[in-house]
Amino acid sequence: MNVSVTEARDRLSQLLTAAEQEPIVITRRGQPAGLLISPAEYVQLRKLRAYLEMLQLAEELRSSGITAKELQHVSRGELDARHP
Repeated sequence: MNVSVTEARDRLSQLLTAAEQEPIVITRRGQPAGLLISPAEYVQLRKLRAYLEMLQLAEELRSSGITAKELQHVSRGELDARHP
């Protein structure tokens, strides 16, 4: 569903309820300007983003040739140096 900024301002309570069922695109001058989504969908998107970032990091580590044990050793050393 698309609504203008003016309509969103006038119908915010109704649109928040509707966003539980489907995302609401808020437009300004006919162009997307924002989005209303349910809190549950937001949480799912955040989890998906974190998962994809972990996959990317895992791939970068694999291609770097560094082992998990080496990474842990370097990280521990950096932490110890910060907090003697």
